[in-house]
Amino acid sequence: MFKDVLFMLGQDELHIYDYFTREFLDSVKLGQKLQIECYDEMVYLSGELKKDSMTDKLFLHDRNGFTCYVEYGQVYEKVWILND
Repeated sequence: MFKDVLFMLGQDELHIYDYFTREFLDSVKLGQKLQIECYDEMVYLSGELKKDSMTDKLFLHDRNGFTCYVEYGQVYEKVWILND
């Protein structure tokens, strides 16, 4: 688990940075699963990282078919990279 993180777009992957130090922490490749906890809300986003072929934007796709685009430059409270 990582806390207080910032996302940046990599080449077909999502780079995770520490918000305060801007230190690179890890990356998530297409097809990997992750869970994100947002600030100020009891909201958890969880799913498989995919790429929209029309816009080249990365999004999470959950098991119920819900899609949520990842916002770059947004600070998130906690992030987990999930293993199957």
